[in-house]
Amino acid sequence: MKFLVDVNKAKFDQFAISCNLNHYSKTSPFILVNPREYQNGDLLGVEDDEGNLIATALMLHRKTGIPGIKFSYIQYGFNLDIENTELISFFSKNLIDYAKSKGSCFLRMDSNITRREHEKNGKVIEGGYNHEYVTELLTKAGFEHLGYNYGYSGNWMSRYTYRINLDIPWKDVKKGIKRYTNYNKRNEMRDIKVRKGTKNELCYLIDAQEELSAKLGFKPKDIKYFERLWDCYQDNVHYYIVSTNFHKAILNLERECNQLTQHLDILIDEQKIEIAKKNLSSLKSEISQLKEMGLDIDKEVVLGAKFIIMQGVNVWNVNMYTKKTLNDFRAAFALHSFAIEDLYKLGAKTYDFEGISGSLDPKDEYYGQQEFKRSFGGDFLEFLGEFDAVFDSNKYKIWKKLRSFKSRLRRKMRYIFYKK
Repeated sequence: MKFLVDVNKAKFDQFAISCNLNHYSKTSPFILVNPREYQNGDLLGVEDDEGNLIATALMLHRKTGIPGIKFSYIQYGFNLDIENTELISFFSKNLIDYAKSKGSCFLRMDSNITRREHEKNGKVIEGGYNHEYVTELLTKAGFEHLGYNYGYSGNWMSRYTYRINLDIPWKDVKKGIKRYTNYNKRNEMRDIKVRKGTKNELCYLIDAQEELSAKLGFKPKDIKYFERLWDCYQDNVHYYIVSTNFHKAILNLERECNQLTQHLDILIDEQKIEIAKKNLSSLKSEISQLKEMGLDIDKEVVLGAKFIIMQGVNVWNVNMYTKKTLNDFRAAFALHSFAIEDLYKLGAKTYDFEGISGSLDPKDEYYGQQEFKRSFGGDFLEFLGEFDAVFDSNKYKIWKKLRSFKSRLRRKMRYIFYKK
């Protein structure tokens, strides 16, 4: 085996995209996504004795703002055959040596190799696959494992996700989505529509993001970030916009009320009468709320947007934001269901929700978000997590302390500045 530096870009991306471990951040365009944070990057790989490329890794390099201290980073690890333990050991050692030669004080890698097999509800399957041997191999190569921790505990990348298998008949995909028909009918009544958007319409994603930012107190990404992401991935980008016409929605709801009222006159069964009355009351309440909110306007109102990257047959939800409205206006469901079907037709085989907390505790603050993603029928995936190879322990300690201090300060300032 031979360690490679400056792998040909086309060859690098072709191999990465065909690998089942790939993520869009493991292909060459990612070097240009965050130029302020990571000034440069390298396309590294391994070839076998016959000259075939058998592994790739995209290594980024970042200055810290502290004189003489910089580090290297491999987001979501390498692309290779995880059954080839010799290759893992060889590549890991060479990646560590290369980062050290670049003058970095440490190398971080957060592998997206799965750890253990889980049921869809998150419970570990006894006797299922277990890739913890990879953790042992990386440790022997010189990495320190930072632990199997909570998904949102400061990790640079989420340690858990839900991923839908689309390599099945479409009828089975739909069957796996909870309340697919019911929610689509409700959205149709409320004039919820999804369409493909253009780069010039990224403002809708920004608007919806800022509403959530004001609620939770985080710093929103600016439009230049998404424009740069679009430019970097170009034909791999799929952008969707969800909207409604509240006036048309009100007319539809009023029509449904009239039909329910007529239906009540011919019902005999007491239980069915009670259900119909409850539905009628709920619809009337919804109509009243919409009018009280001043939404009875005959025009398209954008409720949110979704930014997706698809490489090869794999789909990743990069960012999705929707504006808060009444509960039965299921904009997020509409975006996901439309995108899943649209990308399925384009040949997608996986659809990754890009992060969940991983907690099975219903009291967890992100449990509702996790259950929503679970409702689409995906598989619960747990990754191995973060690894650091430290070359200068003193510089590493200084970086960690300063980063911890800056992170706490940033969180407080962002909460104060952005939360309304």
